[in-house]
Amino acid sequence: MQFNYVAYDDDLGLVNGRLEAVDAGQARAEVALLGYRPLRVTPVRRLPGRQRLFPSLFTVGTGELVRFSRQMATMLSSGHSLMNSLEILRSQTRNSVMRCTLDDVCRTLDDGSDISTALSRHAKVFSPLYISVVEAGEFTGQLAPALEQIADILEKAQEAKQRAIRTIMYPAAIVGLSVVTVGVLITVALPPLIESFERMGTDVPVVTKFALSMFGGITGNYLSIFIGIITAAVIFLGLRRLPQFRYGMDVMFARFPLVGPIVLAAELSRFSNTVAMLLNSGVALTKGLQLGISGCKNQLVRGALLDAEESLMTGHGMAVALKRHPILPPMFVQMVAIGEDSNSLGKTMSESATSYEKELERRLNTLMSILEPASTLLVGGIVGFIAFSMFVPIYSGLQAFE
Repeated sequence: MQFNYVAYDDDLGLVNGRLEAVDAGQARAEVALLGYRPLRVTPVRRLPGRQRLFPSLFTVGTGELVRFSRQMATMLSSGHSLMNSLEILRSQTRNSVMRCTLDDVCRTLDDGSDISTALSRHAKVFSPLYISVVEAGEFTGQLAPALEQIADILEKAQEAKQRAIRTIMYPAAIVGLSVVTVGVLITVALPPLIESFERMGTDVPVVTKFALSMFGGITGNYLSIFIGIITAAVIFLGLRRLPQFRYGMDVMFARFPLVGPIVLAAELSRFSNTVAMLLNSGVALTKGLQLGISGCKNQLVRGALLDAEESLMTGHGMAVALKRHPILPPMFVQMVAIGEDSNSLGKTMSESATSYEKELERRLNTLMSILEPASTLLVGGIVGFIAFSMFVPIYSGLQAFE
């Protein structure tokens, strides 16, 4: 940290300057070492940088972490030292946050710390799962394979997230375009047409009156609708803070048709993948379970896995506890039981992860095949209704001319 100082010297009088120090006390001591009597020491005030003003815009994404992990693994496997590899990657990265992070990691390693300790100082960049895998690889002397494994699991998680986004993008785009189309028809095309036929003395058909009254109620109450939406959002966010409400929402999503199987497949594939990778990396089962469960977002599934963890700690095994939770598929329970009996839980969890990843992809494709025609029919029905509301008065006006 930089400090400005004003000091007094017997020969020079008042002296101004700036120096680096940890705090104001050290800064005064540094001024005294220069042979001056410090009069005033103040920290240098600077405007906050872009990273502090817009933290969400300056982050280390999953893609950057995957790239860093793979390049580190490649360089370590080819014989580069750890410090040399970090310095090369630091100089190559274009991400400012990653560059600052690697700067601090290198300084921490220079002070004698190990790589897992250095990475753990940056919890916003490296997750506990990442740290645990690196720590296990460091302990077993297999840091490069450990980095490859964490890169694989991060890449799979990113691909699953992108698949889910792609699934909802098409229906969302169709619905958005329909809203714009309906808005243009109702606000631009339909009202002038109705006014023209009213001046001509032609009766406006009932279906057109209904469309106008319905959408007129929306356009005439923008403020009330906006306040209602904001109020509902605030109430929902407030309820989300209540554990009972969150649990109820998770139970509903886990048991809802079409959505429930997707939620279960996503949670079990993530949990199985994490546990398998950690066990195969040399992490203890208890630590692997803890990290695997921490990644579960659905409270119903999380509760079942926590029960299994508690059962394991008491010496009764995981499968016994998992059978008490009907939300979990029998196949998953059976895979855990086989892994426990044969002492190959890492292998069975890896097979389970592969199975549920395929099921997740299949479920998402099924949902997509349902959403695409359903959204098209919905939008077509709405636009068709508005078009029909416009063509009926046109037809009535043509009959009036006759």
